[in-house]
Amino acid sequence: MKESKKNGIMNKIGFNFNNSSKSETESSVSVLEKDTFECSEENNFSEQRMTYEDEFGFYKNSTSKNMKHIANVINGLANRTDLESIELLEEIGTNSAVDYIREMTVRALVRKNVPESLKVVVSYEGKGINDLSTGVAMSAINELLGLQNKEYAMQILEETIAYTENEEIRGNARSVKALMALC
Repeated sequence: MKESKKNGIMNKIGFNFNNSSKSETESSVSVLEKDTFECSEENNFSEQRMTYEDEFGFYKNSTSKNMKHIANVINGLANRTDLESIELLEEIGTNSAVDYIREMTVRALVRKNVPESLKVVVSYEGKGINDLSTGVAMSAINELLGLQNKEYAMQILEETIAYTENEEIRGNARSVKALMALC
């Protein structure tokens, strides 16, 4: 997805990362585009910081305040009805190195309850119910079980079982379909 499209979506949902010490062009760049979770230059040492190394070897710092900003972005994208928001959630959120961000993204994709978003959660390897993190996978399953209208989810699960060649993905889809049939 092009950078201008991502910035357009971020502007449409009304999320702004303004910081008075930065120029207007620097403040309009989203926190996700910078590949960092630092939203401000405040030095608050009382907040607990989690440091980890992502797959590219860059260090990222995340505070609880910054996670709230990220949650707002994910919720804003969840409320949108266009396909670009699904693509953005899938591209950035489900590929995050942080389990909590992947959990929020999976919940947002399931809450959309459209075939395109459910396909990401059910059929893609390493995402949603197929995530290597049990917390992320269980969040996806819980959200699927909690859906009011399970028609699209059951349809995607059936298609995944019938047409996917990966046995692990088919097995996960079968298990979730059995659980959804009971609920």
